[in-house]
Amino acid sequence: MSSNMAAAPPVATTLARLTQLGVILVSGVQARDYLQGQVTADLQQLDSRRVQLACCNSPQGRVQAVFWMMERSEGIALVLPSAMVDSTVARLRKYVLRAKAKIEPAPHLQVGFLPRSRLPADVTLADARSHREYQGVSYFTLPGHDDIIALGAIDTFVDAAGQHAWNLAHLRAGLPQVYPETHESFVAQMLNIDLLGGIAFEKGCYTGQEIIARAHFRGTVKRRMFLFRADGPTPAPGTRILAGDQHAGEVVAAARTSDGSCQLLAVVSLPQLKNALRVDGSGTPLTRLELPYSVVEE
Repeated sequence: MSSNMAAAPPVATTLARLTQLGVILVSGVQARDYLQGQVTADLQQLDSRRVQLACCNSPQGRVQAVFWMMERSEGIALVLPSAMVDSTVARLRKYVLRAKAKIEPAPHLQVGFLPRSRLPADVTLADARSHREYQGVSYFTLPGHDDIIALGAIDTFVDAAGQHAWNLAHLRAGLPQVYPETHESFVAQMLNIDLLGGIAFEKGCYTGQEIIARAHFRGTVKRRMFLFRADGPTPAPGTRILAGDQHAGEVVAAARTSDGSCQLLAVVSLPQLKNALRVDGSGTPLTRLELPYSVVEE
């Protein structure tokens, strides 16, 4: 390169890290075709300018992992909880057979966040779910988050308060997740993945598709995810929600708020939704909060 040629502007290299998130990279000439038969979203609609919500499921239609997908220069990246990376790699490899697709954890790709004001000048993110890869770093946005998420070989520092605020924003946006405690606990619609554009009902077959499609076309979704406030300890994913002494649902995720209470996403039986609900082990009632999208309650 000529010494007179201007160097490319530097990419932000030190970001607050989201240690709770990890990355799987799916690469190879058949990566897209392989994922098309494994996840709920339509891979034919995925391009380098968008991120896409999706999940993979058991043959019985139970959700095994939820992730955000994006097309990068080296393959398709899946962003999901760090605790789910290894089990999801094993799950996706299970059906590869002779497909020319490579599925592996990507610990060299760190996930961090930064304010929009620190975006490189050449990067434009028009709206939620936008994605742009620039100098090897993916910058993208998610619904309900003001900060930009970055993924790449970047230096990060731990910001516990920032991570907590990010988790709380994720809850308030009504964005679902699955953890080891809730692996195969839900069908995709129970987590509102359909309401968030994460299921393509016309795309054809994928693992678990028959159960998910039947629930959609026959209108048999009897449990949905809602947002609540609660006093008392922050419950772990999978903690039961009770209506009286009856099992009414399970916690998806929860986070502490500044006033000492907590907010939580929980999948709840629709017939029990208007009853007095509480977290198992606590006598404090749940107060329902509004989600930023509509959920049919009947």
